[in-house]
Amino acid sequence: MDKFTVEEILRTFFTLSAEGKQTATAARYARVLAQLRLYLETDGWIYLTPDRAVLLDLERSFNPEHAFARIFDAEDLLYTLHGFLDPRWLLPGLQDRRTQVSLTSRLVQWLCSRALVDPSWHGGQVREVLAAAQIMRRNRGGAA
Repeated sequence: MDKFTVEEILRTFFTLSAEGKQTATAARYARVLAQLRLYLETDGWIYLTPDRAVLLDLERSFNPEHAFARIFDAEDLLYTLHGFLDPRWLLPGLQDRRTQVSLTSRLVQWLCSRALVDPSWHGGQVREVLAAAQIMRRNRGGAA
């Protein structure tokens, strides 16, 4: 499996996802991407192993901007995505929340289909994120 940074993965996935979409849809995708970037840089470290968290702290001491996205890869991203569906991180608008849930689920599937993560090795985590997305869908995108 090739190792791409989270930055490369997000740029590619969101660019491909937005291709040919209407302006309003592409704008929602951009809001989800911005929220995901904020989440990763703010809370993504919570789901890392202690040694990875130390590496992130070290990288941030040199250059804090986008450190998570710059140094970590698809496996690290996969292990953080269920936290992105936590109600604290859901976007405020219903359509944005639905898009966030949908894109998160699609991102996990894309990581597997592009062999960026091995679902036979990380299947539990894949199922956890997809289950979290399904729960959010049943809750109407996290609507109260």
